[in-house]
Amino acid sequence: MNPRVPAATRRTTRPVFYLALACVYVLITVIGFSRRYFLPLSDGSFTAPAIVHVHGIITLGWVGFVVLQSALVATGRTSLHRSLGMAGIALGALLVFTATELVLLQLARGLKGDGPAPREFAALMLSTLVLIATLFGTAIAQVNRPEIHKRLMTLATIVILTPALARIIQLGAPSLSRLARNDLAVCASDALALAVITIDARWRGRPHPAYLLGGAGIVAVQLAALLLRSTPLWRSATDWLASLVG
Repeated sequence: MNPRVPAATRRTTRPVFYLALACVYVLITVIGFSRRYFLPLSDGSFTAPAIVHVHGIITLGWVGFVVLQSALVATGRTSLHRSLGMAGIALGALLVFTATELVLLQLARGLKGDGPAPREFAALMLSTLVLIATLFGTAIAQVNRPEIHKRLMTLATIVILTPALARIIQLGAPSLSRLARNDLAVCASDALALAVITIDARWRGRPHPAYLLGGAGIVAVQLAALLLRSTPLWRSATDWLASLVG
């Protein structure tokens, strides 16, 4: 029996699927940051450097932008979808920039004694940012090849959700260390990516090369970060990185 879904069904289902997936991104973001950010912010009890709020706004903007772009494709307004591409590039670049600054600030603070496993946490988060930047940049380079472009953007957005997934895990297991819950969040992010790849392969009859190569790259970078984060080389690197922010 041929497991492939009929072509007519695929054409109508795929845009709706990616729109539904974008709504899942929103749900993960809202749940993940509700208790530690949105609710304290609403009652005035949350205090943090301005960069935290800037990054939060940009992250929400990115998730909202993905929903908008997915909705435009699902409703056939692809020309408007393409015309908004520069806004997406700007949001993605700002997200990586502000997240990098936050990671370096957390690293510097942690090395001064105000955080557990700061070097290991920095390795995890910086490797996540490397993945986001690489997937995002490659997706932009493939903008004229929409089947590749949308799949790489999907993987990049799933990786972006890693911190939100870590906070959801924290809600269910508050006794876990920051590093442990973020390690689990990486696994959860990979599981979500695998689910999307599997569904896509079911439609196509085989996995798309963009998902295979992108997924392999994600796993390779994650394993490299895991192996590197306890080495003397990384200790020296983190000392230098922390010195950049004082």
